Amino acid sequence: MKKKINTLGLVLGIAVTSSAMAAEACPPLPQNTELAWEESGGSDFKVCRAIDAEGTQLLGVMFSTEPKLNPRRRNRVEEGRVGNHEVHWYRPEIAQPGAAEKRITVIELGKNRYAQIWLDANDPDQLRRAMDLARKLPLY
Repeated sequence: MKKKINTLGLVLGIAVTSSAMAAEACPPLPQNTELAWEESGGSDFKVCRAIDAEGTQLLGVMFSTEPKLNPRRRNRVEEGRVGNHEVHWYRPEIAQPGAAEKRITVIELGKNRYAQIWLDANDPDQLRRAMDLARKLPLY
């Protein structure tokens, strides 16, 4: 009987972890930013994109049960903060059209909980704005 209960607990624990990740809420955006979240995702991840009034993405956050990204140390460009987490920002390995300045980072939020954050900017001022927004995100 004890073996059945432990197995059931394990199965329920896995189900709760997967459904909790799918239900992960986008963090509140700071007031007066004129940004809105655009949300998408699957059974084991959630993507939140901060979009401005013109439809431009400034910042994105992907919550997942394991990191989907492993940035290379040689691409590290600066230190910063996301909420109360100290981070290293990296330039992405693959160049993508659209934004002149891109940054990425990965934060371990807890056991089997990760946030991957990316910033898209067309110029240094927009990059500073995106970093300021990332600093204000309450990620727990």
